[in-house]
Amino acid sequence: MALVLILQLLTLFPPALYPKPWLGAQPATVVTPGVNVTLRCRAPQPAWRFGLFKLGEIGPLLFRDVSSELAEFFLEEVTPAQGGSYHCCYRRPDWRPGVWSQPSDPLELLVTDSSSSDYTQGNLVRLGLAGLVLISLGALVTFDWRSQNRAPAGVRP
Repeated sequence: MALVLILQLLTLFPPALYPKPWLGAQPATVVTPGVNVTLRCRAPQPAWRFGLFKLGEIGPLLFRDVSSELAEFFLEEVTPAQGGSYHCCYRRPDWRPGVWSQPSDPLELLVTDSSSSDYTQGNLVRLGLAGLVLISLGALVTFDWRSQNRAPAGVRP
């Protein structure tokens, strides 16, 4: 009887008993639009179903039914709208319907437009060159002014 009760409790409350999965992104968590991204969810033990969740969405975005510790979710030609905070969960066939593991740590996927690059370095180079040109012009003006203020040899004012 006690064994049956323990098995029922394991079925009712599995999230507290199993560690959370790990979620990673390939090729990176910061990508440009149009890149294919693979989100990999790894459970600490073989699972039956994996779910990919996005912050702000009601249910899982994608499911993967596998009998291993790893599920891959493919996001093809991502857009900025697909950026956001993702997490994954897993479940086993002996759990009640709708019961999932603890969620993975969140993964922030950032889809940035390549035209929104950081121009700081280029601007610093341009400012440096502009400063060098100004110093050179100042030196030329000073040299010219000094040469005009000198009296020719043998002529007194």
